[in-house]
Amino acid sequence: MRLSDLRTTGFLAVVRRELRPFFGELRRLYFNKLWGMDIAPNCRISFSAKLDKSYPSGIHIGESTAINFGACVLTHDTPRGLHVDTWIGKECNIGAHSIIMPGIKIGDNCVVAAASVVMKDVPPNCLVAGNPARIMEKGIQTGPLGIINRMVQADFGTDSSAHDERAAS
Repeated sequence: MRLSDLRTTGFLAVVRRELRPFFGELRRLYFNKLWGMDIAPNCRISFSAKLDKSYPSGIHIGESTAINFGACVLTHDTPRGLHVDTWIGKECNIGAHSIIMPGIKIGDNCVVAAASVVMKDVPPNCLVAGNPARIMEKGIQTGPLGIINRMVQADFGTDSSAHDERAAS
């Protein structure tokens, strides 16, 4: 902690920023050891995110994944009497207030947009959004915590040379 940080941001903000990773890791260990979840290292799970504890051993979260505030990862479906595994891959980002339904598999390097309801499996390197979530972009590249490094521009059936001519005019 530096004195300049205290002057510009305040004591409580500095303490919160410095202690948050420590308590986040404690929470991850709590989920893994006490509840039997499979949460890899370097994950950031918001303290307001909900992980289903009715079948906790069914939650599998890959390394360097971020689950944002209000997101809900489910492993059970009471009306159908299901208790199934739900998988989230490596370097994914699950947006705020998203719902991952039971039995879903989200591939590595995926981004789930805020307030999306994922009801079908998501292939790797995709961005999904909506209710129900649909693939909006394919071929994205993400880094740690699902931060998008590169998006491949979608081909909308136009010839690239024709596109270049239109852009030049």
